[in-house]
Amino acid sequence: MKKNAIALLLFLLVCGSAYCQPAYKGQLRITNKELSVSSGKLHVSMGISYRDLKLPSDESLTLTPVLQTSGQSLELPSILLNGPLKQKVYNRSRVLSKGKNIQRTNAPSVVIKDDHGSVRHFSYKVQVPYSDWMKDAVLVLRTQECGCNGKPALTTEDKIADAVPAPKVRTSAMSKDIDERYLALGNIITLSQSPDTLNMSRGSISFYGNAKLASLTDDKQDYEIYFRLREAVRSLQSRNGVTVTGLNVTGYGAPRGNYRKNEKEASLRALALKDYLRENYLAGNLPIRVSWVAEDWDSIRTLVAQSDMPLGHAVSDIINTVELTKGRERMLMQLADGTSYRYLRDRIFPQVRRVEYAISYTERNMDTAEGRRLFEMGSRSLKLSEFFAVAQSYPKGSNEYNDAFDLAARLFPDSPEAAINAAAVALSKRDVVKARAYLEKYATLPAAYNNMGILYLLEGNRDKAEVYLQMAAAAGVSQAGEALQLLRQKQ
Repeated sequence: MKKNAIALLLFLLVCGSAYCQPAYKGQLRITNKELSVSSGKLHVSMGISYRDLKLPSDESLTLTPVLQTSGQSLELPSILLNGPLKQKVYNRSRVLSKGKNIQRTNAPSVVIKDDHGSVRHFSYKVQVPYSDWMKDAVLVLRTQECGCNGKPALTTEDKIADAVPAPKVRTSAMSKDIDERYLALGNIITLSQSPDTLNMSRGSISFYGNAKLASLTDDKQDYEIYFRLREAVRSLQSRNGVTVTGLNVTGYGAPRGNYRKNEKEASLRALALKDYLRENYLAGNLPIRVSWVAEDWDSIRTLVAQSDMPLGHAVSDIINTVELTKGRERMLMQLADGTSYRYLRDRIFPQVRRVEYAISYTERNMDTAEGRRLFEMGSRSLKLSEFFAVAQSYPKGSNEYNDAFDLAARLFPDSPEAAINAAAVALSKRDVVKARAYLEKYATLPAAYNNMGILYLLEGNRDKAEVYLQMAAAAGVSQAGEALQLLRQKQ
């Protein structure tokens, strides 16, 4: 009772001194909201009170502030509010996944347990790089229910700010009469690679949809696996400059009766496959590592979440909360008189049976003379590092130098290094449209700061140019220091 009185007093103090904006059916209150722009960053801060929130113990709520216009949007870091029971499930899943390389998409930045004995209020602060489109954006709070217990996962949105304040910007006519010395100050970054680069070729041999392979005895399956691995190894060895250095093979099984028995059989299965591969001289005398996962519940969990199986949420809860050795499979069999388990057995379990492999190899980089010859013949087979080496073998600013960097960016569209270097070439030719297209999605990377600064100079935005150039100079980019000196001479 005393705790509740203190919580009520603190809530009244917060909401009594500032405007409380309701959200999510009036169950949330937004206080002390502030948006500001400085040093190229948008700063967002607010208080969020959930004293009136009626959240069941086994459910959760995700809060996501979103900046949006009619054409663009940006989700800010989200907050997950868990009921007490839901928090226990969340904590248990974290413990079970500890040490496993599990990729989580849209993971919340903060997880909060909805404890009714606490203040039930938190402060939210975040800063993101400011972009011009944000001046026309509104800030909304997107609230998404978990969709637990058979309920629909409803989503609501409440506008909590009408507009983001535009920063004050000093502009100049520099885009027309900029000192030619700035055009040469775009920086080129290199890839740090040793003469022999370690690579990994991965593949999977699935039993799903292959009734013949699945029905073979273990000995005959070993031959099929060996044959396919041999083809993968030979394909790599046929490439010029490639040396295979090792092989990792992992088998994945599905639940089939007693777990401890399955685990023992999986260990014996892995040893038998390893012996077979060695006896048949797969990859010569190279290291071969074979392991086996008796029951691949990680994949089962993912497939269940993606399926439309009966009582999927209940199945997921059992998988996430009941340990393997404490009756997980028995509880699944008992659920809905076995309807869900039969779905698992017939449609989910067969999909996880597979063998995955990873072949490690080194690939010697092509020498620059050969790279230039292939480039001049119009070849597109060079690696990114080879494109960079070829480009830098030509005089800076020559057509070949510019074309090699520009082609690398088009052939490797997901490489920040390729985009940043192509932008430097575009800046040297005053092509701000192309430079911005290359740099836009990498503007927050330190490696791009210098070229972003030069870009803003060409666009006439001195304020932003100085911010980026100062950050680049702090990171040790010599061109940024030169550009700042030139700027100060013009003040």
